[in-house]
Amino acid sequence: MNSECIVIIANDPEKSKDLKAVESVIGKKKTGYLGRAMIFDTLAVCLCIPKVDIAIYYHPVPSKERFEKMISLFAREEKDKSIRSRINKIELYPQKAERPVLNISNAFEEVFNRGYKRVIMMGAYCMPLNKSIIKAGFILLESNNVIIGPSFSGRYYIFGMSQYIPEVFDGVCWENDDFYIRLGNNLKAAKAKVQELEISYEIYTPDELNQLIADIECWRSVGDNRTAYHTERFLRTLE
Repeated sequence: MNSECIVIIANDPEKSKDLKAVESVIGKKKTGYLGRAMIFDTLAVCLCIPKVDIAIYYHPVPSKERFEKMISLFAREEKDKSIRSRINKIELYPQKAERPVLNISNAFEEVFNRGYKRVIMMGAYCMPLNKSIIKAGFILLESNNVIIGPSFSGRYYIFGMSQYIPEVFDGVCWENDDFYIRLGNNLKAAKAKVQELEISYEIYTPDELNQLIADIECWRSVGDNRTAYHTERFLRTLE
């Protein structure tokens, strides 16, 4: 076991309502494929980082077999041999609570109880996220209690802790517009030493998907052929 762990909070893309807004544009089946492609890209980024364990906390509870099949498909589609060689290191754990924030809190508690010293958590749909940001997050956790990357939606795309602070999530509701403000107030009340990272976005709406398409063009124009590779392959089927 390594001292650092990445936790990916992932809902079954064919069962979840996370991408409901996108579904109205491209349809239910293709939305499920989009969600799966974005999960693949998130896994690829995380598996690029050496000496870090990967845990997927999946939802709903009966979907373990579906996630196992997704990981097998990812192993077949991923071109990078070094990434493929680490796929068997991914651990799967169910999200058992009804509320998203409670699942987040429980995941942090469970992972720290396993003995990890630094834990970074993220969702599965932040395509601009790259290994440099994650590596920087782990370095910053050596001298901070918390690192957090705010998203334009008023939540966060990455959240890390060097110790479990349960009161951080008290009274915080993922669905509420004041999520980030309440979280910040709780961090201040807990006297946690916090380092905020650059703001970014996740893909939940058609506007955010269009932003991603524009960003992919920019990445490719400067020679970055890796970021959002799997998602781009899917998007090309929509043309």
